[in-house]
Amino acid sequence: MAPQLAAADEAEAETGVAAILPGKTLLQLMYPRIEGSVAAVPVEDGIEVQITDNLYLIRGDVDLSSIEDHLSEAHQQRHSAKTHEKRTYGALYDFIQRLGEDRGYDYVVFDVGPSSGALTRACFLVCDGFFVPTMPDRFNVQAIGTLSTILSRWVSENAQIIPAFNQLGLPVPPGVPLFLGVIISNFKMYSGQAKPSYRYWMDQIPVAVEARLIPALQGAAPEGAVLVPGDNPANWIVAEIPDFQGLGPIMQENGKAIFQIQPEDTKQLNGGVPWSGNVWVDAKQRIDGFSAKMKLLSDRVGATLNAG
Repeated sequence: MAPQLAAADEAEAETGVAAILPGKTLLQLMYPRIEGSVAAVPVEDGIEVQITDNLYLIRGDVDLSSIEDHLSEAHQQRHSAKTHEKRTYGALYDFIQRLGEDRGYDYVVFDVGPSSGALTRACFLVCDGFFVPTMPDRFNVQAIGTLSTILSRWVSENAQIIPAFNQLGLPVPPGVPLFLGVIISNFKMYSGQAKPSYRYWMDQIPVAVEARLIPALQGAAPEGAVLVPGDNPANWIVAEIPDFQGLGPIMQENGKAIFQIQPEDTKQLNGGVPWSGNVWVDAKQRIDGFSAKMKLLSDRVGATLNAG
């Protein structure tokens, strides 16, 4: 829980030894299934960290990539008669379904890195909807074309094995997430606007999405499924989120979301003196602006998925 996290940080500072954080990481939860010692990832008490009254977190792990090979092998063996690989293929979906039902969660959000690896694929196929995070540069615009091909392949490959898994009574991800839109982030502002060098590429992103990603998703949708909701705005951009600048290290230092930051949270990175006066007023305005953009994303999830 949040107070426990704070206590852990203090203990580490006093002893110089890394403190044991509460909860379990996704790697710790998944590994017994990867090894084959359990048929399914168990839903236990205390595996999440409570962030706010209605927000819980399952921690990531810097070594989470260590299970990529196992997930990739499960994907390659999805057509085989190997039950172990089949259970691994559907393990994440099965775990999230049972966890959500047990806890009564309204939404479960995956935050994955910019990768087309097996872990990202597993998370994508589990979801009911997905955002495409981008940054305004040439490489991200070009990557939309590559992403279009990758997502189409993931959807079609998953659709092929659903009947066989259902016949065996094994959990299998549906693999038909709705496209919720694009998030453009990590750009610099000047006089309340994105700098022109960033704006140029920001304007290219929806063009690439319309030309490449949307047709690819529409063509990949299995019969009876919809991957692109019909009520999205023409430019497909949900939110433009500039660089966090000095707020980023403060969030990391305190283990808090941007909307939770208070003046006392700025002390550690400011020589023990909290931000005040115009410095805090400016920071609070930016915090409120970021919070409003996060609200846009949550509203988009609720409106689009509930409509679907």
